[in-house]
Amino acid sequence: MGIARKAGRQEISFTIQTIECVACTPVFSRNLRKLLGVLEVKELPITNKIIVAYDGALLDRDALEAEIRRISKGAGFGDKIIVHR
Repeated sequence: MGIARKAGRQEISFTIQTIECVACTPVFSRNLRKLLGVLEVKELPITNKIIVAYDGALLDRDALEAEIRRISKGAGFGDKIIVHR
């Protein structure tokens, strides 16, 4: 049985606890924009929050969350990500 996906525009937001400069959030934005199904990435650098709009028919929320965590570790931010549900 496959994973049921919710069609249409969905959003996920997360905060990066370890970022101390506004120049760091673009690391996430660049990588997330490359994913099939990502519609928009909005950076809120003052609060270290990023909002990702995606097409739920093309991208599963759990897969997107896993990718966010992978990007965080690869960029040297560790696992200091808080995903808002």
